[in-house]
Amino acid sequence: MRIGYLKKEMRLLFVKQAIITVLLFFALKGMSQSGGVQGFKAFGVNPTIPNDSLFSKINKAKNFKAKYDATFDLIEFHREKGNLDSIIYYGNKLYTETTKNKLIDKENHLSKVSSIVAEGKLEKGLFDEALKWFFKGIEHSNSKPNDELFIKNRIGLGVVKYVRGKEEEGKAIIEKCVEDAPNEKLKHDALFELGFIYYTRKEFEKAKENYEKAKLFYVSDDFVKEALKIDLWLGRILQKEGKIDEALDLCYNVFNESLSRGFYTLYAKAGNVIGNFYLKEKDYENAKTILSTVYINSIQWRNLEIERRAILGLQNAYAETGDYKNAHALMTQLNRVNNEILVSQNKQQVNELEVQYKTLEQKQEIERQKTVKAYILIAFLIVLIPVLALLYMYYQKLQTQSKLNKTLEEVNQQKITTLLKDQELKLVKASLEGQNNERKRIARELHDSIGGNLATIKLQLSNKSKLEQESLIKQVDETYNQVRELSHNLMPKKFKDSAFTTIITEYINNVKALSKEQITLQIHPAEEVNQIDENLKVELYKIIQELLTNALKHAKATQIDIQLSVFNNTIQLLFEDDGVGFDQEKVKYGLGFQNLKDRLKTIRGNILINSFPSRGTVIDIDVPLN
Repeated sequence: MRIGYLKKEMRLLFVKQAIITVLLFFALKGMSQSGGVQGFKAFGVNPTIPNDSLFSKINKAKNFKAKYDATFDLIEFHREKGNLDSIIYYGNKLYTETTKNKLIDKENHLSKVSSIVAEGKLEKGLFDEALKWFFKGIEHSNSKPNDELFIKNRIGLGVVKYVRGKEEEGKAIIEKCVEDAPNEKLKHDALFELGFIYYTRKEFEKAKENYEKAKLFYVSDDFVKEALKIDLWLGRILQKEGKIDEALDLCYNVFNESLSRGFYTLYAKAGNVIGNFYLKEKDYENAKTILSTVYINSIQWRNLEIERRAILGLQNAYAETGDYKNAHALMTQLNRVNNEILVSQNKQQVNELEVQYKTLEQKQEIERQKTVKAYILIAFLIVLIPVLALLYMYYQKLQTQSKLNKTLEEVNQQKITTLLKDQELKLVKASLEGQNNERKRIARELHDSIGGNLATIKLQLSNKSKLEQESLIKQVDETYNQVRELSHNLMPKKFKDSAFTTIITEYINNVKALSKEQITLQIHPAEEVNQIDENLKVELYKIIQELLTNALKHAKATQIDIQLSVFNNTIQLLFEDDGVGFDQEKVKYGLGFQNLKDRLKTIRGNILINSFPSRGTVIDIDVPLN
């Protein structure tokens, strides 16, 4: 893309974003009159997009070294603002151009760019891509323990190893970087990452110790953004310790300082953290205030991930205060943002493929020049081989003709025998398929219905402090009835005698009373949910059982949110937890997930899973009512 065209597109984007911001500001102005949105800052132009001078500097560069330095300044601007897509785009471009040009100390320049691209990929949760770029950075560096770029890429490598599940290996790499760091900045960068590791392990005292060491250095050497990042993590630790007022004071300081210094992504992250603090404290009005601020700015800056987090928080706040109309409107926005994120990821993959394709084209052109003579030989063989093939076929025809009459009767007899055997095989196959389908159905019913109830009974028995005999007897009796009904191939009786919303609420309350996790259930509108077909009720109930059982077993979550609604003639089920998450490219799904897919297939449902390690899981299920 040419620089002039890029500038024109950016100016159009500025105008669109300014219009959107003004409209949203006046739309939410009524909320501010009752203690709503305060602190929202509407910008005349998008402050996360660089001015023309940076592009002009690149365009006027007289040699590649000047162009490299100017492009690096542009990347540094985007790093400060937190524009991950721009960091990755210009980093990729600079890396490709550097490999094609002669430059003094070329390998170090490539290592430096590799580290920047890798950090952008890591921040976006693209762990495999980040790993590849950190390895590139290590390869281009001097690969010596005291080399700055070597250690910088090794720190990133340790973080990726840790979040991809190789926790001890990743931790050991970062600890070694603390020992070998050639300067204080890299040493305290490694301590910062150690703090993150201990935080995810819930070893908060060790996390605090490493964070405070790193912060002391960042403050003394005026690394303001790094110090503010640490304050945001320290605020999270204070909130975990129950010191909510101190946590809010610290995070608000990050929120305000980041805005005043132009660290816009950090500013938005701090707003989301504060909003979640208020949600956990059930201070829904303040949660709406701060999350609305983040939501509006994220739309202006086109930061889809932060916008998604803000919508989730706002949706919970409106639902808890009974404003289901706004909660449903936000659910629609959430679906839009999830789709845009998916499209963005697909576009990014296409761009990566285009780069690989162009590289492949260059290699193919070189190979073509080397194989021109070989093509002449191949052309000669192409002419010769058909002639030889025709001669051989003529010979074979003569040989075959003499035997054809003798074997014709035998062939006909074999055809009749084969047809009879095929017919028998089809009958056997149909019988086996029927048996397998019935076995799958019974296995699914045992796993989802009876297995879910037995998991609840086990949870009750293991929690002696909350063991209630009547509740336990009720659960055992219900499981017995389900076994009895399964043996008669009947629909569970309770779905005929009780309202569907009552059945789900009682089930969730039973689980919630005996678990440590905070579980919320929102159903709207209840009348329409209760009127859906009985077969669909049974399937939805079992899907919720399966999702909740899996979350309690594997997610290690502190908060689980379940939302069930009827909207636009569609059942919408949104299931979210803040647990350990998983890498969707690496995970192996078990019987429970296969049963879930089978159930959705029978009711023509669609499922969207959004999960990353250490970032929780969001499962969005849509089922048409017609």
